[in-house]
Amino acid sequence: MKKVNLNPRVNKNIVLTVLLCLGMAWSVWQILSAAPDPGHLWVEIGDSLNDALTVARGGTGQTSLTAENVLIGNTTGAVKFAAPGTTGNVLASNGSGWTSSALTGLVTLLYSDEADTSVLNTSTTETIMKSWVMNIDPALYRFYIIEADVNANQGHAANANVTFTWNFKVNNTTLIDSVQQRGVGMLAVAGVKTVSSISATSTNSFAFSPPSLEITADPGTSNAAITMAVHGFRVYGVK
Repeated sequence: MKKVNLNPRVNKNIVLTVLLCLGMAWSVWQILSAAPDPGHLWVEIGDSLNDALTVARGGTGQTSLTAENVLIGNTTGAVKFAAPGTTGNVLASNGSGWTSSALTGLVTLLYSDEADTSVLNTSTTETIMKSWVMNIDPALYRFYIIEADVNANQGHAANANVTFTWNFKVNNTTLIDSVQQRGVGMLAVAGVKTVSSISATSTNSFAFSPPSLEITADPGTSNAAITMAVHGFRVYGVK
């Protein structure tokens, strides 16, 4: 008769496998049941998930940032803002802070035409020599400087010496200011050119339609045979 072993030995491989499976199941359970805590109490960062992160914790102290504004430091307080302000403003220091301020004193060349005009032999009719249609709102600058390089040549005029006037105009209307209608005496001997630089300033009060800035030549009645030309014609805006 065959002998039966009533106390079989436990297979250690089976035991290890069971323990490994139990350990894996416990690990998965710990991961799935873990609370969504990053390691800090929420009160250490803010009162709730919607609170602004404080400056002390590396945040801004603000729950939103205003579009296009510059952020300004505020020691341990929430950051402050500087709005852009008017077009053309810059971020300027007032000695203790930063604000959006108009830039003053800056001179910008807005237009330049350095080509020579055709020499014009005119009668007594005032003639536009060069012009520029302004493509900006005049209010962008505090005032404007207009300048030109001109010459005149007395050819067949009755007088040996001649004079006439150059005018700066807006839409064919003489600029209203004591220095805007710039009368320049052009002294010329027969066959000899006299070259001069002339300039004027204008406020920004002319209507934006848009305006046309012009330089005109205006011979006197007795000087109909004078010839004239314009070289450079420039417009500057001053902040």
